[in-house]
Amino acid sequence: MSNKKSYYAFEDPLGTIVEFQATSLQQAMVIKKKKAQELGIPKEAFELTSIRKKPSHSA
Repeated sequence: MSNKKSYYAFEDPLGTIVEFQATSLQQAMVIKKKKAQELGIPKEAFELTSIRKKPSHSA
């Protein structure tokens, strides 16, 4: 089995984007929950916007 990581990007309605590496969509959802808690934003507000092999280069 391959243990390759992908970059998952989530965005909330206000335009806040979080992007991070995870080995699976399930792991990404757990990380999204933790990131949302850190930012004080409900995890339900974030929508999955992309799954990439390389990170996006947003400024």
